[in-house]
Amino acid sequence: MQPAFRTPWWLWPNLLNLDSPLLAVIWQEQFARIADVSLGWGERVLLFCCTWLVYCADRALDAAESGRQTETARHAIQLQGKPIWMGVSAVILLVALVLAVTGLNSLAWLGGGVVLLFTVAHFGATHWWPLLRSRFWPKEWHVGFVFSVGCALLVWSQSPSAWPSLLLPVLGFGVLCAMSCSHITAWEVVTADRDDPGSLLNAHPRFVRRLSWLDIALGLSAIAAAAAIGQAAVQLALLSVGISALGLAWLHDRCDRFSAEFLRSMADFGLYSPLLFFAF
Repeated sequence: MQPAFRTPWWLWPNLLNLDSPLLAVIWQEQFARIADVSLGWGERVLLFCCTWLVYCADRALDAAESGRQTETARHAIQLQGKPIWMGVSAVILLVALVLAVTGLNSLAWLGGGVVLLFTVAHFGATHWWPLLRSRFWPKEWHVGFVFSVGCALLVWSQSPSAWPSLLLPVLGFGVLCAMSCSHITAWEVVTADRDDPGSLLNAHPRFVRRLSWLDIALGLSAIAAAAAIGQAAVQLALLSVGISALGLAWLHDRCDRFSAEFLRSMADFGLYSPLLFFAF
């Protein structure tokens, strides 16, 4: 008789859809320090809730489209306890709506509408309208930059004049997120990506083969930019991008030593690098 499989502790944040929302809140704080903005608990919880809802919906749609033939643990768990997932989602949506109505200013609503539009475009291209897909702009790159802008949105809405300082860190984090998403696709190689001629794997094979080199280029560029910039908070943000990018390169070169689940978890955990500097 085979022993029962136990889910490792480090996989639970990913299965419960917590790792990406936590990542968003960490980088929101990093952007707030750059803009010298003091965030309240409402802004943090709102971003956490919105990120959780988007990722949960995306995974639920992926799981529904695959039927019972799910290839990843995060999609398989979406098929289990559907009423529980729906109930939790309803509560989180209600909390997000209350926080948004009571706490957002006009700039936040405007920027949030733009981010929502690009998020809907991702859902449409990925799940409903294949004609919206572009071989020249894969979903992994789209998700990375929309995620980065979403993390900075509430900070920018409270200090619009800080955008010159935010621009390079937001761009660097966006590239880092796009690289992280690209690594996940390369590590998991699910059937939907393998069979789609327009997927990152098939439309950009040279990019996929050079992921480690691109990580290193991003990491060294971010560190060099940090050395050239005088603002301390911007320096720390760029150093965080550099550390995480070099970490992705290290992990990718050793990906055959780890399970796909571990690699997927590290794709998010490896981007928590601002935590290294929050004590300063």
